[in-house]
Amino acid sequence: MATKDQDNEEQRLQQLHSSQRRAVNNAFASLLGQANVETFQAFTFEEAVDAQIERIEGAGTDLRPNLQDRVERIRNKIVKAAQELKKIPPDQFLDKDVERDVNT
Repeated sequence: MATKDQDNEEQRLQQLHSSQRRAVNNAFASLLGQANVETFQAFTFEEAVDAQIERIEGAGTDLRPNLQDRVERIRNKIVKAAQELKKIPPDQFLDKDVERDVNT
């Protein structure tokens, strides 16, 4: 069994180690926080606007098109679907039947 002096010494060492870990943790957190602040301060409004313009108008790929290309693709699909619907004769459309229609 440990004596009271040994227990006290273990507690003192444990508190010392905890205090040292807190000090290192606080210093590290402070450095990271300051780095984040400096990074944020370095990001200007003009850079944010340029990034948005690039996202909207910038170079895109087939897999990741820019926003203008996405809108154009959607518009083309809607126009094509409307043109195909216009070609269908009116008699091929079903009349409304309140017994069979479902609001979905």
